[in-house]
Amino acid sequence: MDHTGNTPFSETVLAPQRLPVEIPGVSLWQATLAQPDAVIAQWHAWLTPEEKQRAERMARPSLRHRAVAVRALLRGILARELAQGLTISPESLRFQTGAHGRPYLAAAFADGAVRDFNLSHSGDSLLVGILHHTAAPSWQCLGVDLESLQRSRDTTRLAHRVLSAREQDTLERLNHEERQRRFLHYWVLKEAFSKAVGAGFSLGFEAMDFDIDATPAPRARALPEPYCPDDWTLRLLPVAAPFVAALALGNRESEPIPGS
Repeated sequence: MDHTGNTPFSETVLAPQRLPVEIPGVSLWQATLAQPDAVIAQWHAWLTPEEKQRAERMARPSLRHRAVAVRALLRGILARELAQGLTISPESLRFQTGAHGRPYLAAAFADGAVRDFNLSHSGDSLLVGILHHTAAPSWQCLGVDLESLQRSRDTTRLAHRVLSAREQDTLERLNHEERQRRFLHYWVLKEAFSKAVGAGFSLGFEAMDFDIDATPAPRARALPEPYCPDDWTLRLLPVAAPFVAALALGNRESEPIPGS
């Protein structure tokens, strides 16, 4: 235990696990939100009054438990990555929020080891992506998305709303099981990109067109203006079943596409 009598974050019963993704300057962590009640009680003290109020507004105890776990795990992971030999406590971190609800580190922490971060959670699983100052200068923002294959979806209806014509054509040639997985691969890539630029659904997902079968990694064939496909690095991530996940790296201040 530390001097407060609490279990250190790295020694919790269900500590976050680092994903084996070898991208210089990027680290990815997956964690379970199904933490023991005693750990949640300790982590609750890390949250700001606003974060505690948001958690308390959740209708069910299980949702309140999950809300505390999301914020505390994010704080613990970021504090560890920011430390660089210093002592940074999870409760000391402060965040600000973008126009579409995307969280950012407050200015006091934003010029340290972490250039950007993003998170996503589905069911009881949390994914946190961190872009370090050691990453390529062309990467100024990062987005991640995590989704469960077990979640029921009407992929036919959704495909007409969020996929490009070329993506829809690819989907229609697959059987039901393959269609479900392929749709989710498109979805997590689009979500990761939109979260990287901090625009949410306002971009228009149907204007994004991805080639999932490209080698060695998926690539963007088209993106909404002013974003240039060649400026973005995309990955489908090695998360355990039943989840699929994606990462997008680029620059939210992209120049207009030549000739557009």
